[in-house]
Amino acid sequence: MAPATTDEVVEGVRQAGASGTSLALRAGGTKDRLGRATPAATCMDLSALTGIVTYEPDELILIARPATPLAQVQALLAEGSQHLAFEPPFWGPGATLGGTIGVAASGPRRFVAGAARDFVLGMELVDGRGRVIRAGGRVVKNVTGYDLWRSMVGAYGTLGVMTEICLKLWPRPETQSTLAVGGLSRQQALTQMFAWSRRPEAISGLSYTAGDRTLWVRVEGSTAAVPPQIESLRCDAEEGDILDEAASLVHWERQREGGGLQSAEGEILYRIVLPPSRADVAVTALEGLAECRWCLDWAGGLLWVVLPQTSPASAVHEIAVDNRGVAARVGSSAQDPNEDAFTPLSEPVARLNRTLQQALDPQGVFRSGRL
Repeated sequence: MAPATTDEVVEGVRQAGASGTSLALRAGGTKDRLGRATPAATCMDLSALTGIVTYEPDELILIARPATPLAQVQALLAEGSQHLAFEPPFWGPGATLGGTIGVAASGPRRFVAGAARDFVLGMELVDGRGRVIRAGGRVVKNVTGYDLWRSMVGAYGTLGVMTEICLKLWPRPETQSTLAVGGLSRQQALTQMFAWSRRPEAISGLSYTAGDRTLWVRVEGSTAAVPPQIESLRCDAEEGDILDEAASLVHWERQREGGGLQSAEGEILYRIVLPPSRADVAVTALEGLAECRWCLDWAGGLLWVVLPQTSPASAVHEIAVDNRGVAARVGSSAQDPNEDAFTPLSEPVARLNRTLQQALDPQGVFRSGRL
């Protein structure tokens, strides 16, 4: 099933509902390892739903179809000196806008700019009944009722099919620079992170890589403002190497994709979102499970960790819950069942999810089991 228009999506969804078929949505395939595998579901290939619908640089909005390549979107915005401020990761070639929004993927700038969900102004979608719903609008201060479209962000395609997505844009900073401070322990790095996150400089990236014991801090802004700010941070740290714009871009692109951590054979990669104040305790607990590799992003609010495949996923999820966080297990391959992909929801949240699914998809067309 490969619809090329919204009408064809509607037809496909209605046919699936009538036949009792469950649908799994796919376009670029770069997010296949996120969430549970869905071998029993029929694939709805959205690759043909591509293209920019509207780009209004003066209004700072972009409307695009879900299979529009993320690289195409970024290239277009760069021409207008604008960008997606939530710094979406690609997680592989062929990343699309719909996949990015569908899994709520946010990059290193998330702790100051906001998450992917915060930049979605509205969308057109097809629900499980085959109804076309237009939710939200094209203005930042939108008061058109319940924010239905926000429920689609991070739903992994289990509530409906996004056919158009309207995004809020930000002006692109003129330049950036990064200070790298090496030789820091985890506790030292976290203390510095917390201190710097409250400083007045235009800090847009704070990460720590455990492998080389290095704290990274990025400053973005005008060509006149960035150098004195980065120098001020170096004076505060009393040491560190300053990366120019080109080197800074390379580092944060790497950090955006998971801090350079990759799971080898026999290993599993986890992504844990938690309060920065709990990062130290969480890492200590994870190191108690097994020898691991890890890095911190979002000023301590995002933990990437690679553990042996023999480490039980339930233990990782328990550590996440104990530290007021949630964990996501990244499948070792697209064929990995990944049954323990997500930290179990509390009963009140699970009940809310079921109510929302029943309202939008009473026949279970999109309940492929991925989420």
